[in-house]
Amino acid sequence: MDRQPAERGAATVYAAVLAVVATTACAVTLHVAAVARLQHHVTASADLAALAASQAVLRGDDGCEAARRVASANLTVLHRCTVEEAVATVVVERSARLWGRSISVHRTARAAPSDYRPGGAEGP
Repeated sequence: MDRQPAERGAATVYAAVLAVVATTACAVTLHVAAVARLQHHVTASADLAALAASQAVLRGDDGCEAARRVASANLTVLHRCTVEEAVATVVVERSARLWGRSISVHRTARAAPSDYRPGGAEGP
């Protein structure tokens, strides 16, 4: 089969374009996965900090200090902590640089003892 001179090298151009598209798709996928991982990490850190605060209050300790320690151990920053009765509400944050931009993820979590009843309501 004899090719026309205008068609010579067309496969090389197609292969190069395909390689660029595949590389770009992989890079975008990796960055999206990194953002999702960051969000999950911050959510877990907020949950753990709220649980630690609630448990600390039940022991008679400073709940917000316990939440701060747990958040710090999970590489996040405790922005806000409130404890009413043994119900702890915390807000944590973590920042990361992705695509040359700083991305901050904030998450709020709330925790209470298993026998907590809001407003003094009697349970079953």
